[in-house]
Amino acid sequence: MSLFVGILLACAAGLAGTLLCPDDKAGRSRLPLLAALLAGGLAWHGPARAGEILRGPAQVIDGGTLRLGARQLSLFGIAAPAGDATCSDAQDRPYPCGRDAARALADRIGGAAVACETRGEAGAALCRVGEADLGAWMVAQGLALPDRDLAPDYGAAADRAWGRRLGLWSGVFQDPAERRGRRAAAALGAAG
Repeated sequence: MSLFVGILLACAAGLAGTLLCPDDKAGRSRLPLLAALLAGGLAWHGPARAGEILRGPAQVIDGGTLRLGARQLSLFGIAAPAGDATCSDAQDRPYPCGRDAARALADRIGGAAVACETRGEAGAALCRVGEADLGAWMVAQGLALPDRDLAPDYGAAADRAWGRRLGLWSGVFQDPAERRGRRAAAALGAAG
């Protein structure tokens, strides 16, 4: 829907700029036209608003992140290992848990269309294939941890995955939310 609105705004801005600034010989500036086109373009490419529904084929970035069209969305209420994360299994052998989580999510989606409802800011979305909540599925498979404050309903699925020693719970891993926090802090430290 926002793509359609953005295109309409850009067209309206272009028309308004042409009508308000008909010729350069009169010494008028084309600045209003450029500003209107820029505003229309920003509306088109702006961040998703909470409650916005995005649908279509999805590309899996990692176990907790999808690209839907031009938008990158984090699965709401979960923390999954980054694509390059390594964990240890029950025999203390390393394995690529981040890649495994991404592959499992891609297999779960298959070629199906995904519907994502944006939540809050920061690009989080509750994404579904049919009626299946992808975040809840990742937690139930032991491939992601729930944020029990944001998504308390995922807690029971995490407890069952832990009890069955599924996915991450089959060995040793670093909390994906903790790892993400360290990367963000390192990036801020490097920028400062």
